[in-house]
Amino acid sequence: MDRDTLLAVGFSLVVAGLALRGFASEARRRLARYRQHLLDERKTEGVGRGGEMERPPGWFTRNAGRIANVVLAAGALLVVIALFRR
Repeated sequence: MDRDTLLAVGFSLVVAGLALRGFASEARRRLARYRQHLLDERKTEGVGRGGEMERPPGWFTRNAGRIANVVLAAGALLVVIALFRR
């Protein structure tokens, strides 16, 4: 790959990583809300309310922070490689 292509891909990955970090913070809040919901359900003997809280979070939701960091780091690495390439 030439320098311009590496820069374009690197910057795209950096922007995607930043967007994924926003999603990851929302996923962390959702996981915390899910855990709190499970604690509340154990304390009360009421009927389950159903809805979104009944489903356990998926693999992507649990690992969104790691994925965002990997994408961001890969993009930064490509940008650095492209900057030092002639």
